[in-house]
Amino acid sequence: MRRSRWTERLRRLGPAVLYFAVVTPAGLCVRAVRDPLRRSRDPRRTSYLDRPARSFAAFRRAP
Repeated sequence: MRRSRWTERLRRLGPAVLYFAVVTPAGLCVRAVRDPLRRSRDPRRTSYLDRPARSFAAFRRAP
């Protein structure tokens, strides 16, 4: 059975509407509650550099 043009348009429009109606507001709510990238300034911190978990000497050792 052949599909009509409207069926094809709805098949493409449906996911877009779902995305902008559900995913986008959810992301905005998460950003309003917390800062996932930690972009806000913290006056108590002396440095914003994250230290590596392991030392570089551990990488240089041969197995």
